[in-house]
Amino acid sequence: MSWTVLSSRENDEVWTKVNRIVKWKPGLQCSRMKPPRPYIVYDVSAGFKEDGRFLTDLEEKMIGAFKACTGPLETMYALDWQHEGYMFHPHGPLPKDEYGDWPIPLFPNGDYYFFFQRDFEWGVLGDPWRKTMTLYGEEFLYHIEHHPPIIFRKA
Repeated sequence: MSWTVLSSRENDEVWTKVNRIVKWKPGLQCSRMKPPRPYIVYDVSAGFKEDGRFLTDLEEKMIGAFKACTGPLETMYALDWQHEGYMFHPHGPLPKDEYGDWPIPLFPNGDYYFFFQRDFEWGVLGDPWRKTMTLYGEEFLYHIEHHPPIIFRKA
């Protein structure tokens, strides 16, 4: 399975769960995300100044963590605030578009990009305004702390 677009109803249902679990009120400038503990906020502001060479490393490390924390047949959610969301299979091929991007990028270079395990036990919350990526979930954090992307700096 590649990237599968969520129906409008599925997308709304997933976002309702996200807003409850992450305690985020989208659209409020002062809103902060409060994911379940444990979580770590990484400063990725350096990525806004670089030429993008870090992106391959970020994708490889994050996909490695996604695979380590999911079963071979599991799917995940990839969400872009105010746009269509997707399900994808991290163990399968992840085709990119003609610009070399996934439908939902990992690096939050313009919108809120979120990735979640299907039961929301762990996830990645990309915030373009604060220039951070917040990761939560014990198993996921364990893997990332042992194989961190070069862009990650603890905020």
